[in-house]
Amino acid sequence: MRKSFLLAGGLFLLVVLWLVSGQFGDHDFVDSSVDILGGTAVDEIMTVRGRTITRQPYVSEVVISGRTEAVRSVAIKSQTDGRVDAVLVEKGEFVRKGDVICQLATDDREASLAEARALEAQRELEYRAAQELLDKGHRSKTQAAAARAQLDAARALVARREVELSYAALRAPFDGIIDDRPAEVGDYLQKGHVCAEIIDTDPYLVVGEVSERQVGKIRIGSEGTARLVDGTQVNGWVRYIAQSARADTRTFRIELEVPNPDGTLRDGVTAEIRIPVEKTQAFLLSRASLVLSDDGEVGVRVVENGRVRFYPVHILGDSNNGIWVDGVPEDATLITVGQEFVSEGQAVRVDLEG
Repeated sequence: MRKSFLLAGGLFLLVVLWLVSGQFGDHDFVDSSVDILGGTAVDEIMTVRGRTITRQPYVSEVVISGRTEAVRSVAIKSQTDGRVDAVLVEKGEFVRKGDVICQLATDDREASLAEARALEAQRELEYRAAQELLDKGHRSKTQAAAARAQLDAARALVARREVELSYAALRAPFDGIIDDRPAEVGDYLQKGHVCAEIIDTDPYLVVGEVSERQVGKIRIGSEGTARLVDGTQVNGWVRYIAQSARADTRTFRIELEVPNPDGTLRDGVTAEIRIPVEKTQAFLLSRASLVLSDDGEVGVRVVENGRVRFYPVHILGDSNNGIWVDGVPEDATLITVGQEFVSEGQAVRVDLEG
């Protein structure tokens, strides 16, 4: 029995000694962990990815919101009264200059012309006879002059009747598309009534309004491009810049003339006009490279002498390949991956791309 107590006491003592030794061992481990965190982990330098950037040729552009517009649109109006005898074209048809669009009834116009021509022939004979008598001394100069005046009046009457007859045929003033044709066979057109509306399809215009800050950069004859809302791109040249601004917007109208030989352009389509105005040097960067500083400035982070530095940038323009900026030193090491996780003055290690 006594041996059992002694054995139990010995075991208890061994357990106490083991626990005490384990507690001190744990303190040694925590201390070493603190040392590691206070030393190697905190002082470890972050690695970022970057690349060296250099300036490239850049052409700054004036970008204008605009629309397509026909260079000419004319309402073909009747110059005389008359009933529509025939309509020779439909809406949407292409016509050539001089083609008849609407034909009015000639009524008595042809008879009036024939009558005028007969009178002209009579006056011609009378004038010749008067001239012969004048040469023989049987007529005075006054009588011969009167005969000549009557002949001239007859000729003028023929010309007037010919014009009146020509008014019965309403013709296209230029090549184009018939955009509307309100007149129908049997309609009675009075002088000034519209037979049809025609649009000149080649060339075409892309028009827009440019601000007073930018209008001075554009010149007549400057080349430009326009991208339509459907993705079509057309090239042309600036043919007109307004001399006075619109009173309500203080903007100036410009017109870009573009070829349209196949007639695919339509009036009123939304477009974006780009006109190159100045050649310079700039950096082409990915949009993801831009960051905001603590003060809200847009810029980029670069590495100089192993430390992060922030540079605010001036955005010049954008393209399909990135964004054009200036304000960064030449041959700077731009941070391309990790720029959001570093701060000004922080020491970093750079893994250069490529």
